[in-house]
Amino acid sequence: MILTFDGAAYSYLLAEIAPRAIETEEEYDRLLAVAERLTFAKNLTPEERALYKLLVTLIEVYERENYPIDKSEPHEILQHIVTTPTVNR
Repeated sequence: MILTFDGAAYSYLLAEIAPRAIETEEEYDRLLAVAERLTFAKNLTPEERALYKLLVTLIEVYERENYPIDKSEPHEILQHIVTTPTVNR
């Protein structure tokens, strides 16, 4: 069975979620919550999958700009692992 893309349904999703470039932490949290809901939903429609891809892209751009990950040398990673205290259980 081939699922077709329904432009009207996608437009409705876009109007409901109103995704745009993320500029605030509040907008980031809101779109992250929607993306997380879609991540764990079963049987997404083609329109929901398209919205999910858009949200992930927006979130990745925001995170890359606001939460950069420093490049670490392998020996620095190992040193961190060795010197980080473990939790006793």
